[in-house]
Amino acid sequence: MPLLDNPPLIEAIFELRWGEVSPGRFEYHQNEESLFAGMFSASAKNKGFVVVENIQNKVPLPMAISHRFRKQQGTWPCFQVGLGVFTINQTKEQYSWNSFKKSIEIGLDVFNDTDSSLIDSIKDTLSVSLRYQDAFFPDETEDIEQFLDKHFNINFGLPSSFLDNSNLNGKHHSVNFNVEVGLEKPQGVVRITIAKAIINDKPGLIMETVVHSKAKEVINDDVKPTDLMEWAEQAHDIQQHAFKTIINPTAYKECDV
Repeated sequence: MPLLDNPPLIEAIFELRWGEVSPGRFEYHQNEESLFAGMFSASAKNKGFVVVENIQNKVPLPMAISHRFRKQQGTWPCFQVGLGVFTINQTKEQYSWNSFKKSIEIGLDVFNDTDSSLIDSIKDTLSVSLRYQDAFFPDETEDIEQFLDKHFNINFGLPSSFLDNSNLNGKHHSVNFNVEVGLEKPQGVVRITIAKAIINDKPGLIMETVVHSKAKEVINDDVKPTDLMEWAEQAHDIQQHAFKTIINPTAYKECDV
């Protein structure tokens, strides 16, 4: 896929989550609760991620980020860890799939070097996601439904028989589109959400596309970083397909993104 001159990307995120043994019930090893973040920090420093930010000083909560790691202050990519969660994040600046893929590979190496036995021990509850967030800014005079109808290949809207009521002005003040579609390769789901939001102090729309799989359904044997990298390639293929088929280029060429 060719690089875009002005991509609408806010952030790309590769994510591992684990420990939820049933809805709302979590189980973790003692080392995960007390030692893992410090062990991860030592492994991350070996890869040049020497800036550590502690963003949760209280008792660790399941799947809540507690520490962030960067090579330099304010730079990307960054790694984030917490109890039952590990993410690799990259913003729009200097993004390309090849560079982000390399960051994922390095991040998984750090994760594996921290505790090589952990990833297999959590396989039953481990999930993996590839998440893209894109921003769009309709003109202030343009109705949200008109913008979506013009720039997105989505059937969205209310019937004219409803909107033609004299007590309605017809303008959409908010929108929240959400759909989930099953996947065969990789096995899992793709979730697409479009919602009105404030983005960098400016009103706009966020489209979030998430490819999500359960590790035990896509990896037959022991979980290895190479398996997760193969999954990431397949997930990115779905992300490309969604971007090219749902969004018209006019959505980001005509708008100040």
